[in-house]
Amino acid sequence: MVITCIKDKAIGTNVLYYNSLCLHCQNTVMKKIFILVVIALSYYTANAQKAAQRNFYNKAQKMLEDKDYFNAEDFVYQNDKGFTGFESLVLQANLDNVFNSPALSNEKIAKLYKGFGKDIGDSLKLGLLRLKHANHARLFEYAAAHKVAKEVLASPSKYLTADEMADFANMANIWSLLENQPKQEIIISNEAVIKMTRDKANLTNLPVKVNATTVDLIFDTGANLSTVTESTAAKMGMNVLGGSIEVGSITGATVQAKMAVCREFSLGNIVVKNAVFLVLPDDALAFPQIDYQINGIIGFPVIEAMGEIQITKADEFIVPNEITPVSGSEMALDFLIPVIRIGDEHYTFDTGAVGTSLYIKYFEKHKDEITSKYTASNIEFGGAGGMTTKKGYIITFSPVIQGRSIDIKNVHLLTEAASGNDKFFYGNIGQDLIDQFDRMTISFRRMFIRFD
Repeated sequence: MVITCIKDKAIGTNVLYYNSLCLHCQNTVMKKIFILVVIALSYYTANAQKAAQRNFYNKAQKMLEDKDYFNAEDFVYQNDKGFTGFESLVLQANLDNVFNSPALSNEKIAKLYKGFGKDIGDSLKLGLLRLKHANHARLFEYAAAHKVAKEVLASPSKYLTADEMADFANMANIWSLLENQPKQEIIISNEAVIKMTRDKANLTNLPVKVNATTVDLIFDTGANLSTVTESTAAKMGMNVLGGSIEVGSITGATVQAKMAVCREFSLGNIVVKNAVFLVLPDDALAFPQIDYQINGIIGFPVIEAMGEIQITKADEFIVPNEITPVSGSEMALDFLIPVIRIGDEHYTFDTGAVGTSLYIKYFEKHKDEITSKYTASNIEFGGAGGMTTKKGYIITFSPVIQGRSIDIKNVHLLTEAASGNDKFFYGNIGQDLIDQFDRMTISFRRMFIRFD
């Protein structure tokens, strides 16, 4: 028997009750249940997709915050469809900055503000300002860098530590001194081959010529700014600007420095115009313990502007005519510091360091092997401002470079912090690794380092 339907009664979930309904009601109930299920599934699917997108975005952001740039790049490109348009612009602006496309990074930041201005909160705004600051610095846009540095300092204080505030205040001071100065310019007429010399500390020096004066300056990709002593600045006829800035030293103390512009100098047949130099007191670059005085350093801004350089085992510095095809270890930039990928680890890269140094991150990953093979010791090392001692080990470092395993002996492994980058990178690659090969090519246009 079929019970007459009662449309104004709630439909129960009891199977017997459902089976006793008329066919019309059964169909009606089934349609309602189907619609509810579809709505529920759509709601669940949409929320699951949003959650997955958030997880993708958060994971990529965490990699960038940890300066794990190469894995971040891989992850973003492998999951490009998992990000919203807004998220994709944020991530691409970061990656363009890291892989040396500062103008493109600024373009994406402008698109973010134009299309998603209301979605940019204080924390993200600060992150974008940091990117813009680095981009303008690399483009030698000093006035724009000064403006952005002041915007950073006006950001809510809860997003900046006291040290970060002090760093940006110092940077703002630098850009204020430089904002009316012309951009750096490099003129390369044809291939340059320059013979470098080794100084008392075995560091490679380039002969820098100003008019009839030649001064040997250390070649150092790890130096954020080119640097000279006060006496060298005078010898090279530099235009020393007013004011002073604070520079941190390896001992933790600060050194008062000035800024200067060298209107023109040459490296072989390469002409460099309007290069910016940090000017330090002579004693800040002196090491009386070994009777050693540094005249100055040719740093990242000059070297990067050459596009591509090669260093040979015979200490030749070469700027080639033809661009080398992409091949070798990937390279990124942490503000103005080159970073190289070796296997699944990432290291800063410093041609001005005689030896490779390994950091806490490396120790934590390889702790069992290190503690079983080596004995802890105190390690003394130096830099601008003097010498310092840290706890660590002296080990044999055995990286695999382009399929070739090499052993570098007497490498310093620090087990306590020596700089702010210790927690992000596995170490700093120096000349002892470079010397294992006949030639090293650094491409700042295609962002790779090749060892042959």
